[in-house]
Parts: sequence; C-alpha cells; structure tokens
Amino acid sequence: MTEPSHPSVTVAALTHDLVRKRSIVSLVWTDEPEKTVALPVPFGCSLADARAEAEKALRMLSAETATLDVRSA
Repeated sequence: MTEPSHPSVTVAALTHDLVRKRSIVSLVWTDEPEKTVALPVPFGCSLADARAEAEKALRMLSAETATLDVRSA
C-alpha cells in the first residue's frame, strides 16, 4: 500500500504588468489542473525566486481565508 502524496501546486506562469508595476504568479494544482489561483508577488520577481514568492503568497492567502466569512449577495 502506498502512502498518499501531499497535494502540490506548480508555478504555471509569472507575469509582469509594467504599466501597473505589479507581478502575478499563476499556480495550478498538480492533481487537479482545473483548480488554479493567481496571486500577487513582488514586482519584478525573477523566475529563480518565483517558487519561493509563490509559496509565501499562498501561505498568506491561506491565513487570510481561514477566518473569512462567506456571505451571499
């Protein structure tokens, strides 16, 4: 019997908006490719730093959403 692997995401894209001076990393769940998220990272983030910055952004999002109330319109 094999142990289940931990869920993971893959950095799919890193884009830089030069006009707005912001950078966005796009993440895709490894085992559920229809599940994606795009998060802000420091402007000008390099490809070499994209994974670490994406992880920081994802952890911050996780902490923020852990206490959110979901409301209907």
